[in-house]
Parts: sequence; structure tokens; C-alpha cells
Amino acid sequence: MKKFFKTILYIGGAAVAAHFGIKAYKRMSGTAKLSQTLPEFLSNVYGELPLMNLHASLGQLNITARFSEEIIEKHDDIENTIREYVADFYPELAKFAINVDILAMDDSNNEPEAEEENDEE
Repeated sequence: MKKFFKTILYIGGAAVAAHFGIKAYKRMSGTAKLSQTLPEFLSNVYGELPLMNLHASLGQLNITARFSEEIIEKHDDIENTIREYVADFYPELAKFAINVDILAMDDSNNEPEAEEENDEE
């Protein structure tokens, strides 16, 4: 009888580990696919390819999109568009707490505004 319960415990543990492993794989692959498809979608909607940064942690998804000043001024619904896109096409990622930041790019060279780094040696 002891051997039976031990076998059941091992099988149950393996099933739980497999379940969480599959969930983690789906979230990681969903994040990778989202990082490829979201910029193209936003480019089709707003006519400009944004610079994107996606970071997923245990229960949080941080999305940073950088557009030009003109696009940000014309469209005030960019954050809602991103949230709806994630909810519609990536429901496994919609369960995360999603933080969306819309930032402006530097107009002179179409690069994001970066802070100067001081190298101290």
C-alpha cells in the first residue's frame, strides 16, 4: 500500500510540474510573438513603426512604445489600442498586470531620447 501512494505522489508531482512548465512556455512564446507582431500592428494603425520594449516578469508585462510627437498628439488612444490587441490576440498574456508607457522620440535623428552616461573610472 505504501508503494501505491508513493507512485501516486510521484505521478502527481510530475503532472503539476508539467502543467506549470507548459504554462510558462506558453507565456514566454507569447511574449516573443507579441514583440514581433505588435510593432507591425501599430505601424499599420498609426502609419509609423514605433520602437518597442517588452519585458515580462512573474505577474507583470511592461510595454514601452516610442512614437514621434505628432503621432502622440494626434492619437490619444494608443494605450487602449495596445491593451485591446494583447487581450484579443494573446489571452495568456492578458492575465498579467499590463503597464503601457507611451514615450516620445527625439525628432532630429529618429532615435529615442537617451540620457548621457558619465563614465567614471
